[in-house]
Amino acid sequence: MTSHSHSAEVDVEIRRLTLDDLDIFRELRGEALQRHPQTFGSPEEDDGGDAMLAAYRHWLGGTMFGAFGCGSLIGLAGFYVSADKRTRHRGRIYSVYVTEKGRGRGVGDRLIKELLSHAQACVEQVHLEVLSTASAAIKAYRRNGFEVYGTDPRAVRVGGVTYDKYLMVRTFSQ
Repeated sequence: MTSHSHSAEVDVEIRRLTLDDLDIFRELRGEALQRHPQTFGSPEEDDGGDAMLAAYRHWLGGTMFGAFGCGSLIGLAGFYVSADKRTRHRGRIYSVYVTEKGRGRGVGDRLIKELLSHAQACVEQVHLEVLSTASAAIKAYRRNGFEVYGTDPRAVRVGGVTYDKYLMVRTFSQ
């Protein structure tokens, strides 16, 4: 799936990332981890080295979309379905990140729409978690049909500061 959108400031292509994109994925993921440690991170990234690279290869071997604009990767968004047969009707969006130069231009919405289009063919509902303080992200998810169904209090702690997460869901009509 490839989409194109033209705006006055940025021409964006959305495509599925592959293992060939490992280096540019690592670079953008590193930016997300550095700028927003309360939002991004995994045990493998905490460990670094081979564990982190193995996780990135696993993610890129699954469903990870990238937004390309201005000659570089400016956005990411991942999707997966659990291997547990009892929850295969539910998918999960994770690691949605858009660079500063991609924000305010609909890049996040386009990534979410691509993932939802992919997800609708294989699941009945899509879940995600988002920091309760991430108002722009929450608005983007709401625009794309997600609803808050709960709060995970004090879900993340970074440097002595705790953050709540909203649990959001989008159900497809059956």
